[in-house]
Amino acid sequence: MKESWLAQNPNGVGELSFLFCGRQNCAPGDSVGPAVREHYLLHFCLSGRGVYQAQGRSYAIGPGEGFLILPDEVTSYQADQSEPWTHIWVGFHGSRAGEYLHQCGLGRDHRVYRCAAPDRLDHCVREMMRYETAGRGHELMLQGELYHFLGWIARSAEEPSHRGRETGKEYVELAMEYIRNHFQEDLTVAKLARYVGLNRSYLTTVFQSVLQMSPQQFLMRFRMTRAAQLLRENNLSVGEVARSCGYPDPLTFSKAFKRTLGVTPSRYRRGARAEHMAAEAETKVLPV
Repeated sequence: MKESWLAQNPNGVGELSFLFCGRQNCAPGDSVGPAVREHYLLHFCLSGRGVYQAQGRSYAIGPGEGFLILPDEVTSYQADQSEPWTHIWVGFHGSRAGEYLHQCGLGRDHRVYRCAAPDRLDHCVREMMRYETAGRGHELMLQGELYHFLGWIARSAEEPSHRGRETGKEYVELAMEYIRNHFQEDLTVAKLARYVGLNRSYLTTVFQSVLQMSPQQFLMRFRMTRAAQLLRENNLSVGEVARSCGYPDPLTFSKAFKRTLGVTPSRYRRGARAEHMAAEAETKVLPV
């Protein structure tokens, strides 16, 4: 089922012009082409598998991989029969489009690419779809997301040799940043691993090496630290604090909080307030 299709500025001119984007959960064997297009088109596979055909060659495409369709060439692509892909795509043209694609490591001789941050590409396309109805200024928003989309591909193109040498610290830093920005959501280690481009097992190994704790433990500690801060500094109910820290069920949150800090959220709040009042009283009798 095609989730969304967006066409914008089809006659746009300039260095780089966004045309359209889409996202689709394909049925087994879904195919497009053979066909010729007048613009550049980047596809990216989020899950499942498929085949891309161009210039008499076939390319097997899997999760985390994408392909480039060039203007004025006959191409086709098809979802796998047993494991059909979910894929996204962005169409564009412009006087410098080929140059930007070259920075991504793509061109006539290099049509297939990998991206270590699939969630970021997916996020770009979802934002493009959202801007369809964003009103005034949405064309600039769309252009910005197109540059982001290409930027993430270019970044991945630069990293393979560097990634082979790194200790894992950069992966952990990227994962920690994602946790800080998404801890309020239904965040799992599997989602985190997809975001940084590692499998779940290896991400856990990297976390243990760098932080001496698992991703799940870091997420739990971060949530509990934030919860303790909210309990100390706000009058939110325990349920509101729970939801603010990614726990839809207050009881589950309370159990996790007590397991981590040794006291219930309510008792922690009472103790924190008592300490604050004692500190205030002490400052009143200090010599000036």
